[in-house]
Amino acid sequence: MKLRLDKFLSLAGLGSRKQVKTLILKGKIKVNQEIIFQPDIKIDPEMDRVSFEGKEIKYQKFYYYKLYKPPEVLTSTKDKEKTVKDLLPPDLPGYRELFPAGRLDKDAEGLILLTNDGELGHRITHPKWKIPKVYEIEIDKSLEEEDKIQIERGVDLKEGKTKPAKIEFLSLQKTRLKIEVTEGRHHLLKRIFGKLGYRVLKIKRIEIGPLKIGDLQPGEWKPLTEKEISALKGLLTG
Repeated sequence: MKLRLDKFLSLAGLGSRKQVKTLILKGKIKVNQEIIFQPDIKIDPEMDRVSFEGKEIKYQKFYYYKLYKPPEVLTSTKDKEKTVKDLLPPDLPGYRELFPAGRLDKDAEGLILLTNDGELGHRITHPKWKIPKVYEIEIDKSLEEEDKIQIERGVDLKEGKTKPAKIEFLSLQKTRLKIEVTEGRHHLLKRIFGKLGYRVLKIKRIEIGPLKIGDLQPGEWKPLTEKEISALKGLLTG
């Protein structure tokens, strides 16, 4: 697959298309040791060697990052309000094509996967694949045992019964919980607990399939390891 040189450089995180065009026109870019001045020249990213100021720029088709979304940040790529992409540096490799795979409510926090791999992103969010997502939540009063059992079996919402969930208590007061679900309906947790008379005070997602938030702090991000990418794709084969 051949790409325009300026697009390749932008995808590699060297800057916006306008910025990389300027670098090319200034003679800062070499292809196979030859200075190139044409931004629209086509290259083969897997065969041609592209360098900037003596440093080779490696080709990578897909990028995967995990990020800790703080509360009040939107899970989108562009908005008048602050979004998860605003937490990333614009020169991050793959930045321009990254999108969040799945959503978190504005007031929720926790793990988000950002990628430019459309197929993987779609499969993570599609209910067919039943990717488990784990949350730590806080509710306004102690969860009664019969309500816990009902949530784990499924709660009737307007568009149908929810899929089975798993709940673990994190406090003696039974107001802090860990819950695992395999679907992503709009405001799912708030609606499940609200249906049974509880108010959700805090939501933090800590796992998406094999991905864990780990030691990430609010606003921090890091690339997925090869092991994490392999584990994630392993759930989505077939």
